[in-house]
Amino acid sequence: MLDRYRAEAGLANAAVAAADADAPLVWWPHHLFGAPHLHTVRDVLLHVITETACHAGHLDATRELVDGRRWLVLT
Repeated sequence: MLDRYRAEAGLANAAVAAADADAPLVWWPHHLFGAPHLHTVRDVLLHVITETACHAGHLDATRELVDGRRWLVLT
């Protein structure tokens, strides 16, 4: 399972390395999202980082509810 994840991460890393961050998007799923709200490769990368951080936080909160362990406690 992790091998497949690592392989996909490698493909994504290669695509990002080959892309110009300021390049405009060449495709947008209008049928799903309407007019584009992201305009460059950089916009997409920042969006993916933000979404990943958000959902990783949700997963961590769920794990805390399951096992009671807390990683970062701010008091």
